[in-house]
Amino acid sequence: MKKKKRLIKFFCLILAVVVLAVWSYDNLTLKTVETTLTTEKTEDEIRIALVSDLHYSYFYDNDKVIRSIKDTNPDIIFVLGDMYSRGMTGRIDKVIGFLEELSEIADVYAVTGDHDYDDEYKQKVTELKNVYLLDYIYRDVVIKDTKLRIYGINNVYFTDTFDLHNEFETPPEDRINILLSHIPSMPHYGDFGFDYIFSGDTHGGMIRLPWFGGLYYNGHILPKITYNGTITDKGLYEFENTSLYVTSGIGNYPIPLRFNNRPEICLIKIKGE
Repeated sequence: MKKKKRLIKFFCLILAVVVLAVWSYDNLTLKTVETTLTTEKTEDEIRIALVSDLHYSYFYDNDKVIRSIKDTNPDIIFVLGDMYSRGMTGRIDKVIGFLEELSEIADVYAVTGDHDYDDEYKQKVTELKNVYLLDYIYRDVVIKDTKLRIYGINNVYFTDTFDLHNEFETPPEDRINILLSHIPSMPHYGDFGFDYIFSGDTHGGMIRLPWFGGLYYNGHILPKITYNGTITDKGLYEFENTSLYVTSGIGNYPIPLRFNNRPEICLIKIKGE
């Protein structure tokens, strides 16, 4: 009997070690995902680093994020919201410091999400050099010989009457038109005329299961089975005239519970066709 109990304890210990190792790998290690997009609007290679859903955490090595972004050698950096968690205003200055470090690598264009919308945070972002908060505005940018127009919106909810045509003029055809929006809601702006849309928010469903994909999306558990709409929770989605890219981001909320879905930064390369 004692031998059997020792054997059970041994297997429980092995199981605990394996679970801890998998949890650590899926929640505390960072990967860089590269994706190439093509367009006839450029003959250059534009390198864009995407950062989203940091949910600034003290147990995560945020210096590693800075180093990894620097290693991508970006021409421009897009920050897609939820850089700290709701109510954690004590971390705003830490995030501001993080954005300052990013701006030393390349110009930063940012939108807010459904957590980091505090006026204090937005005000401090606007005071940073080479960091541009896009709150229902756009900026025209030239990188190498390529002209871009970068739009940003701050919506986390959309009404049935939402229409970006009421906010912006039709995008110019001689520029690469890019929308930064924390929420990947193609039905609400997919027909506006953007070439590319970059979003976060979904955390990739947090837990990704073989054959089933993300565990959670848009209020649905196992959305591949229970959700009737188009699932856009992680990666590249091609629509008629627009490409949507959704990053699963870096952090966790409310608890670190990623599985098969490691924290990521993304390098997007836009090249000529």
